[in-house]
Amino acid sequence: MTIGRGVIRGHAVTLRRFLVTFARDFRDGLALRRRGGGGLLVDLFRGPARGEERVVVQDATTEGLFTVEYPDERLPVYERFRVLPVLVYDDEDGNVRCTSCNICAKVCPPQCIWMVQAKSPKGTVVPLPEDFFIDMDVCMNCGLCAEYCPFDAIKMDQNFELANSERHQTHVFGLQDLLVSSAYYAQTHPEAWSGPEEVAERAKVAKKKDRRLQKALGVEA
Repeated sequence: MTIGRGVIRGHAVTLRRFLVTFARDFRDGLALRRRGGGGLLVDLFRGPARGEERVVVQDATTEGLFTVEYPDERLPVYERFRVLPVLVYDDEDGNVRCTSCNICAKVCPPQCIWMVQAKSPKGTVVPLPEDFFIDMDVCMNCGLCAEYCPFDAIKMDQNFELANSERHQTHVFGLQDLLVSSAYYAQTHPEAWSGPEEVAERAKVAKKKDRRLQKALGVEA
């Protein structure tokens, strides 16, 4: 009898959540909108446009079904959520923070980062990357490269929708694929951007940017 009561109680909880889900959708005006399925050939209800997907927050107060109908519904992306590294450049002058010091490649556990250091017209090595590569299929999203970067040039991005039908070339990200503006990083990581460490790093980069540019152009100080 104890086992029978447990089964009945479980079905009752499931039925309650099922009914509460419909009541919640009617209350929020979502009863006549499609929830899930992605792009359909025949769609009686308008699906959400890109960037207009409903964000579903699940916590201890959540009632109803716990299914998130991705991609029409999404879980919130929090600031510390990390996927692949990106390289930050400053909006003011377009200078890339990376100095091609190779520290990120050395500390990378799966060794998925490699780069080519730039040279001046005189043939001397300058602290700028001519090219920068990350194999996203090998990257383990650990964030060590961003943690050890002395110039805060490499950061962890939140974009997780990277799947495609070809993996041998398109999954190796080059310099132009990895570059993001400082405004983009400030928007996705507002707390880190306004933190004291990031503010101090921006001041340090601002002091050195003119000297780095002169060296890259082969101009004597």
